[in-house]
Amino acid sequence: MSATVAPTRPRGSILHRLYRGDTRFGFIKNRKKWYLISGVIILLCILSMVFRGFNFGIEFSGGNQFLAPAKAGTLTEVRSAVEATGVQVSSAQTAGTGSTKQYVIRTEKLSNDQQDAVRITEVTDAIAKAAHVSTQEVTTSEVSSSWGSEVTNQAILALAIFLLVVSAFMAIRFREIRVAGAALLALFHDLLLTAGVYSLVGFQVTPGTVVGLLTILGYSLYDTVVVFDKVDENSRGLLGSTRYTYGEAANLAVNQTLMRSINTSLIGLLPVAGLLFVGAGLLGVGTLEDLALVLFVGMITGAYSSLFLATPWLVDFKMTDPRFRNHAKRVLAKRASDAGKAKAAADASARVLPASRDGESDDEAVADEPADGLAAAAPRVGAKPVKSSGAKAPAKRTPSRTSRPGGGGRRH
Repeated sequence: MSATVAPTRPRGSILHRLYRGDTRFGFIKNRKKWYLISGVIILLCILSMVFRGFNFGIEFSGGNQFLAPAKAGTLTEVRSAVEATGVQVSSAQTAGTGSTKQYVIRTEKLSNDQQDAVRITEVTDAIAKAAHVSTQEVTTSEVSSSWGSEVTNQAILALAIFLLVVSAFMAIRFREIRVAGAALLALFHDLLLTAGVYSLVGFQVTPGTVVGLLTILGYSLYDTVVVFDKVDENSRGLLGSTRYTYGEAANLAVNQTLMRSINTSLIGLLPVAGLLFVGAGLLGVGTLEDLALVLFVGMITGAYSSLFLATPWLVDFKMTDPRFRNHAKRVLAKRASDAGKAKAAADASARVLPASRDGESDDEAVADEPADGLAAAAPRVGAKPVKSSGAKAPAKRTPSRTSRPGGGGRRH
């Protein structure tokens, strides 16, 4: 009767393991790679901000703004008509919908002297002609750069208060200031990276950009707190055991929350992508572009820093504590000792096995391969047993003298 082999259970797909939190990516083990990659990117961003600078909008640099009803023509035609007069256009977008839809054209600052007054008139006439409206329907206003400065100062104040509150919350929630340090370092990374992208690509910086920067800080902090909470759960009572180190507990936490971080990032990016690509790109609602663009860039950088930087930084900060550093040494020493004992036991078993062959039973000897390496041939089913050439045949039994064939009784 043949034995039935149980089917091997197939290994789950990567998506199934992500959903169950069974992945084992080495986020902590490869943290030096993430540090190197992020360091190179941040260095490029800083160099771009120093030597290239930013493309500030009219609110920060000052300038003139022209509004015209969007009854006819296209935004591209209106912008081209303004640039044809020799005036530099800072931004061109549409605002409003239906009958209230307008073209919003912002140019470099034109003063009130006679020469610039002529240029303002030329720009007004060019816009009216391209939009197919009268010059009376085109309104002109001057925007001062002081308004952008006030927005920047208020944003810096709000950022300082936000960071202080975050530091206090993280220190109280996780009972240690090192956790707050790792979270704040990730926030600064997100700010620098988002600002560097604006400088490298040349996106225009507007008050909407400043507001968006403050918004992505809250989003990045939320994702970081979720991961840190799981790290705190996995590391409870860690110093009293020798099962795994703090870095291994943190790496397990990142893998367990990986699917949640991915889902949170995707769900957050979908509406922002809709605002950016559909609202600003297809529908031409330019007022949404400033806010949606910084949110889109900031959410991606926030998700990256929460997984690849915040938790590794937390592990490095924890390793500055002698308790966790000594605990990691104890765990590794115990593993080395256990591995040595297992190896010694395996070597001892290998030495005892050949010596016990002389005293083993026939069944045990048949189970092993012959010493000369040849496999014993199994007898064919139904074959007659073969007599050994060296064995003697059994002697025939001779009848007793008292009994004869044919049977007679005893003689008297």
